[in-house]
Amino acid sequence: MNRLVFRVGEWTTLRDALLKDAPLEAAAALLVAQGHFEGGMRLVVREVVHPAAEDYVRRSNIEASLQPAFVANMLKRARMEGIGLILAHSHPRQRNLAFSPVDDAAQVLLAPVQHFRAPKGPHGFLVVGPRGFRARLFDAAGQTTLEIERVQEVGATLHTYDRDGVDAGEPVPEIFDRNVRAFGAAGQRLLNTMTVGVVGVGGTGSVVVEELARLGTGRLILIDPESVEETNLNRLIGAEESDVGLPKVAVAEKAAKRARREIRVDGYAETVVAEATTRRLLDCDFVMCCTDSHGSRAVLNQLAFQYRLPMIDVGVRIDAKDSLVTNMSTRVQMLAETLACLNCHPLLDPVAVRRDLLADQTSDPYFVGHFEPQPAVISLNAATSSMAVSMLLSASTGFPGQARHLVGRPIDGAVRPIKSTPDPTCIVCAAGNALAMADAWPMIWRRHEG
Repeated sequence: MNRLVFRVGEWTTLRDALLKDAPLEAAAALLVAQGHFEGGMRLVVREVVHPAAEDYVRRSNIEASLQPAFVANMLKRARMEGIGLILAHSHPRQRNLAFSPVDDAAQVLLAPVQHFRAPKGPHGFLVVGPRGFRARLFDAAGQTTLEIERVQEVGATLHTYDRDGVDAGEPVPEIFDRNVRAFGAAGQRLLNTMTVGVVGVGGTGSVVVEELARLGTGRLILIDPESVEETNLNRLIGAEESDVGLPKVAVAEKAAKRARREIRVDGYAETVVAEATTRRLLDCDFVMCCTDSHGSRAVLNQLAFQYRLPMIDVGVRIDAKDSLVTNMSTRVQMLAETLACLNCHPLLDPVAVRRDLLADQTSDPYFVGHFEPQPAVISLNAATSSMAVSMLLSASTGFPGQARHLVGRPIDGAVRPIKSTPDPTCIVCAAGNALAMADAWPMIWRRHEG
């Protein structure tokens, strides 16, 4: 699904500004960075620029035409930043929203100019009406190349807007009755259309997959390079002895389908530190990070902020000496704009990150070297994973819950919220660095596998 992604509040502000002078049409310019994946595009809005009155050539009930100097200035900025320009305007009186013949003619006229002056693109048009939107990208010849189906605002909460909205009259299947009683029919309908990525489907990830399937998530993208081992069976939800040797993603897919037959599952037995694999996640509305290596966490941490892709990181740790537990800790942390990233605390070991990202193809795709296996107990994994899924629900459906960073001390029986304060100079989550830059900023993934 192709998405146009804003920071929280930016889309609603733009929509209101374009419609406030109805029936007069209004216009705006969106500077956007692209994140491409196979079959689609994630478009990250870097900035919304509202023209002043003098920036219009004409403005009426049927037209909002901008001065060439205004458009030229926007294209200059796009070229200098290596990004693209989407020109937006309103159709405040149109009940069945669509691009007009005037829009089609303007697209053919402007397309070669936009692509010449800012060749990296992407370039497109957005039209906003009282009940929805239409958006599309075009090539240098003015031919439409891609239509955008979904607009999202991403921060500590995720707000989702489809082209024509969610049909409020569409009945919710009876199986979800208890969900609806908790977070409403609109929240359930949204879940039924969401794509959620789960990276790492082992002890914590397998619980997340099971719960998301039963909640009614529309589609899951599962990534994990490992196969089931006998020592996994004590905590891998859905696995049985006959599954030993099978890819974990295959076992997780089987479990999800058993929980709900209609769910769509795409599983990839690949490492998430590889570019081709990681880009698959750009087709997600939300991602659950359930990996257990610093390299994979570093890649996902940057992905969340650079591509404005909301994510929840799940961590469980048990320290033991001579078979006696000395410490236990858990962490559930949302990674999104306005919240601190994993570099800000810091939680990532740079030496381990470098080692993981430089691993060659003869190494294990998640781990390099030899490590002593750590203790793992299904009850602690399940409790932590359930907190993570509840956080996803509160961030996206309106299910009650304000905490976006929880730490637990199971020995003390304590779980408490943490206030995450971003580092204003952070290379990942601070403005002016990787934040919301998409493909216009280098990622740390492995660019070539093999």
